[in-house]
Amino acid sequence: MKTKKEHYSEVYLSNTRWLSYIAQIASLEGIKINKIAEIGIGPNVMNFIVKKTYPNCKFITIDINPDLKPDFVASVLKLPFQKNELDATFCCQVLEHIPYEMFVPALKEIVRITKKRVVISIPDVTPFFYLRFRGSRRLFNKLWKGINLPHLFATKFNKETVDQHFWEIGYKGYSQRRIQTDINSIEGIKIVDQFRLIEGPYWHFFYIEKQI
Repeated sequence: MKTKKEHYSEVYLSNTRWLSYIAQIASLEGIKINKIAEIGIGPNVMNFIVKKTYPNCKFITIDINPDLKPDFVASVLKLPFQKNELDATFCCQVLEHIPYEMFVPALKEIVRITKKRVVISIPDVTPFFYLRFRGSRRLFNKLWKGINLPHLFATKFNKETVDQHFWEIGYKGYSQRRIQTDINSIEGIKIVDQFRLIEGPYWHFFYIEKQI
């Protein structure tokens, strides 16, 4: 589904969204990067951040909407790159814009073109709890990062109430366990980290490593 250019106004760039960009850059720590792609470019902020952080890295933008002027106009289900052509690929707050039955095929296509690290984030409405105070990171690391709580009364996702989304984690039928299981069903990859932003737990990140 195409997102209109008007969607990416100054309201779109909230404080939490800026933190999500930091989480994407942090995912590249310790990895030698020469070529990165972003699928779903939004207001094209990551282009600027990556080029400033990795000035010798080639950054490629991909989107299904030609009005956003990406380097490549393409569907996430058919990407115009060779196997392992990219060192890392970002696809954040994008995959919920396609029906869930396309989730695994889309992720397989992203994995195909990526050699080292795939970073995705998906909206998550599951109840969330974290505990932070001085010294708590060492004592209660899991709670410091935050945990999903049981969603006893998960409701059915209503596409009419959530603009342009087909599904989100935490709604009935879309548990975190299901998403993890479906990611892990893809051969040759491993989830090396996953977390929700403390400042905005709607962002659920998965750092996925390609096992070559």
